[in-house]
Amino acid sequence: MKRIFVLLMFVACFCGCDMLLSTTGNTTLGSMSQTELGKAVKELLQVSADNSLAKLGVTDGFFKNMEVKIPFPQSLQKVEEKLRQVGFGGQVDQFTEKLNRSAEDAATGVKEIFKTAITQMTINDALGIILGNDDAATEYMKKTTTAAITSKVSSVVAKSNEKIKLASYWTPLANKYNTVMLLTGGAQVNTDLTQYVTEKAVAGIFKIMAKEEKVIRTKTSAQTSSLLRTVFGGSNSSSSSSGSSATKSGTSTAGKASATSSSSNTGSSSGSGNTGKATVKKN
Repeated sequence: MKRIFVLLMFVACFCGCDMLLSTTGNTTLGSMSQTELGKAVKELLQVSADNSLAKLGVTDGFFKNMEVKIPFPQSLQKVEEKLRQVGFGGQVDQFTEKLNRSAEDAATGVKEIFKTAITQMTINDALGIILGNDDAATEYMKKTTTAAITSKVSSVVAKSNEKIKLASYWTPLANKYNTVMLLTGGAQVNTDLTQYVTEKAVAGIFKIMAKEEKVIRTKTSAQTSSLLRTVFGGSNSSSSSSGSSATKSGTSTAGKASATSSSSNTGSSSGSGNTGKATVKKN
């Protein structure tokens, strides 16, 4: 994918952004200025980030979402099995819930980091996101924010672990397991819970963000502004917004000679083909 993107940007330098954007199948893009394109991508990033954090940064945002629920540490699977065998299943479940509560706290603390990354985005970044896969915006966020978000989440998780007294749930489990291991000659256990929750929380945030991004790119109902519909709706949907419907090419309605499209997107093109060469306006 990286090689393809580099090739596309090389083509853009010599053939112009208009020809490159025409490959998306959305003929409207060529008539838009770089400022408009950049604004659309920033909105995509912001809405994807806001939606994902709103879903995760609440009670049960992680704990009852099987896509991102943080399990008992996989590296300690033998610990979990042994503890359940000796009657500590309830405590294991409580501990797992607390791990997720800590991540839910952390998800609310990274909005500003995302906002900073969005404001620093360049036009080349924006073009790459428009031309990229359904998770291109999320990948941009990963590249530009992972270090900062990991640091922030780690700090929040550490405080959250203290607030919910995670150690009080983990220490008895670790002590019980270590006692059993002492008797059987097995290895003692000691794990960094803050690091574990941080890694899982960060991965979960980006996973849900990628999912939200794809929805916005592919579903008109999720494109909450005319700008999003213009940039991301032109090549994947023929339906328009505001509750009105657009008639698909080649279909007819009995008793009606014509259908009126309600699309209000600026710079849209008529017809179903890419006629003429579009031009991206430079500011």
